[in-house]
Amino acid sequence: MAILAKGGCRCDVNPVRYEYNATPAEVHYCLCTDCTDTCGGALALIAVVERSAFRITAGEEKVRNYDTKPTCHRRFCKDCGCHMFLYVDAFPDHLLIHVPTLDRDAEVGAEPDRWVFVNSKHPMLTIPEDGLPRHPGWAASGEPVQAE
Repeated sequence: MAILAKGGCRCDVNPVRYEYNATPAEVHYCLCTDCTDTCGGALALIAVVERSAFRITAGEEKVRNYDTKPTCHRRFCKDCGCHMFLYVDAFPDHLLIHVPTLDRDAEVGAEPDRWVFVNSKHPMLTIPEDGLPRHPGWAASGEPVQAE
């Protein structure tokens, strides 16, 4: 079983490490306040991976949970605070990986395919004219909204 991507937390000693071995179901830019507030950025780059293709390979004892909503379970390192991935109850067979926590030379496995939660974007962020669909919320169906 070939490993597609590896990543982990920011710790120099005993870091949390993880990997996945399947192409993500999707990769997207997320502008929801949960993701942006948690990662401390104007956007989050997310890879949606099947749970069965993901495993923690080191430092699992350091992984902690923070529920930003009753249905959203974010995993972070207790030592460095790095938020690496999350589980969302609505997608029980998948987890969402924060792409920047992948090793810089890792192949994510797919390119971003859309922008989600554009109605929640930070007012200082300008979404680039990249041709990707924009959605007001999570749903990929329906009419994309115009970039602001």
